[in-house]
Formats: sequence, C-alpha cells, structure tokens
Amino acid sequence: MASCYCPGIYHVSVVGLALLPLSYPLCLARSSPIAAIQNQDQTVIAMANSVWTKPKAVVAIIIGACVINNIASFLSSTVERQPTTDSLRRQLAMYEWARENIHPLTFVPRPSNTASKQPVLFWHIPKSGGSTAKAYYRCMGKTVGVVSQPDSILRAKEKGLVASGKIDIIFASFPEYTIEQLFDFSHKTRVLAMFRHPVDRLVSKFYYLQMATWEKTYKEEWRDISVLEWAQYINGDNNHMVKKLAGKLQNITATEIDLNFAKKTIKNRFVVGLVDDMAESMRRFDVIMGINDETKFYKSCNREYFGGGKKKTNSNAHPYIGAERYTYQLLAEKNDLDVQLYNYVLELYEEQKEVINFFANTSSAAIAPV
Repeated sequence: MASCYCPGIYHVSVVGLALLPLSYPLCLARSSPIAAIQNQDQTVIAMANSVWTKPKAVVAIIIGACVINNIASFLSSTVERQPTTDSLRRQLAMYEWARENIHPLTFVPRPSNTASKQPVLFWHIPKSGGSTAKAYYRCMGKTVGVVSQPDSILRAKEKGLVASGKIDIIFASFPEYTIEQLFDFSHKTRVLAMFRHPVDRLVSKFYYLQMATWEKTYKEEWRDISVLEWAQYINGDNNHMVKKLAGKLQNITATEIDLNFAKKTIKNRFVVGLVDDMAESMRRFDVIMGINDETKFYKSCNREYFGGGKKKTNSNAHPYIGAERYTYQLLAEKNDLDVQLYNYVLELYEEQKEVINFFANTSSAAIAPV
C-alpha cells in the first residue's frame, strides 16, 4: 500500500490552492484499491474540479479525501497483516488430536498394575525398531494390540478396546487417525515413538522388502535394481513421519507448516526413543509405562533383546550407504522435512532424559536408571 501525502492541510497558499486540483487526482490514484473507497475518491475529484476557484471548499475537499485515503490504508493493511498472524498461530500450535487426547510429557506415570491405567500408544514407524519393541513387550507379559490399518482401528473402536482395560500397549502406524478414533478427553494416552534417521530407514526398507516373502508389501522386483535406481525412480515414501502426523497420504506433499506442527506435537506430547540407543530408549518407555523391574520377566527379556545377543525382529543385514554417497544425498534431499524432524528429535531425546529419570527416581513402580 503506497502512502499519499496530501498537501495543504496545515499550510495553504494561493499557489498551492491553484495547483491542488491538478495534483490531487495523482494522489488519489495511489490510494486503496477497495472499490467503495475508489468511488468516493472519484466523487471528491469531480467536486474539486468544479470548485477549484473556491479555496475554502478545496481545503475541505482535501481534508476529506485524505481522511478517506487513510481509512482505506488502514483497512487494507489490516487485511494484509491477517495471513501473517495466522501463519504465526499455525507455527506455534500442535495438532488438536494430540492436544486433546494425549497426556503431556510431564504427566506422572501410573504403575502398570493400577485399575485406572490407560493403554499406551506406540507409533510404529516402519524399519525403526517397532517389531523388536513389540516382541519385547510380549516377552514381558504385556497385552499388545496392533492396529496397523484404518479398518482395524475402527474395529478396535467398535469393540471398546481402550475402555476395556484389557490392553497394555497399542502399536499403530497411523498416529493421527488412531488417536482421534480410539482416545478422547476421558481416555487419554501416552505416546511412545522410536526414531531412525530417514535415509537409513529407507535404505533398510529397500533391502528388507526385496527378501521378506512373508510381508504383504514384499517386492521381489526390487532385487533386480540398485538402491540408487530405486531412490531415483521408484520410492514414493518420502517425508513419511511428517505426513503421518499430518494425516496425509504418500502422494500428498508435506509442507513446512506440517513440519512445525510435528515438532510442536512431538515436543509436548511424545516420549521419543532412538534406534541408535535402543536399550536406553526402551528403559525410558518402561518408566512411562510404569513397569516394575522386579518382575520375573524383566531381566530375562532385557537380556534377550538388549543384552549381549541383542535379539532383533525383522532385522536384515544389508550394504552400508554412507553420507558421502550420491544415493544418500538424494534420499536426504527428497526427505528434507523428515531429516529436519529427526534432527529435532535428537535434541528432544537429550532434553527428555531429565524428566524421565525424575519419574524413575520418584516412582516406586518405575525402573531405576542404568
């Protein structure tokens, strides 16, 4: 919006009065584009042309026109500022389904044997330790529910899975939809999530699905192509984490706004773990679940999955793709939002250590730090 200086309001000279009717249309031409204001301006110009020989009338016209122009400028600037305000609000917000249905990080865990317990939700990100975590909790004697697809989520809702009190932990691939459907203000949950660098996750997926004949998503044809060809022409699973939290399908583009929502949501509502620090991550999850380390299963299951043998489920050996490789760089570029989110999770992982250890040290049912 260009400003317009209207001369003669405070100092009016004879020469100025003579020139104003000629110059003022130029001034008005730079005023607000709002149609109603323009119509008023045209009326003012016509009046000025008819009474330019009358100094007092000209002064009144000038003052009135400037008032109209200032009002138009104010209205226009208010409209222009609104998107900026909305954008800031979006950047500061978390997803509503998380704010309403998930306990905040600072919510004190309850012992797993209490009658008022609610099932914990584990966001299962493919090739990020979810299958190992599932096997571990089953080893611990926990009742594990799996709702990997929207239809199974709706069946769980119909059966009242959450309110039944019969389930300890739910593994879900669609966090947004699962939490919206299964939880509410009266039945809130805690969310656990194990994170892996997006490039490492995708490389693992490529090699795993070309040999995992037992999986519904088995891809025998991938055996005949290189990981670079796959990254260039076939893979469509980009920015997986940001899209899942936004409730977007793979073919929908994720945005910076989605990333900001994801960061805020994870920071305030998720307990994060890292595949690269699996044993410590699972200890933290056990604290949040209120698991007692004196149970007969605890030591043996920890030894089996995180001890010397480190038993893993759905793990497959494959060639290492270093950060210097073009394949790595290409996948990182195509997954730039997920890479940013993962780097943010690394920071949160360090920040959350203090509060998790506080819970462990103050709760008689929690696990002492190792």
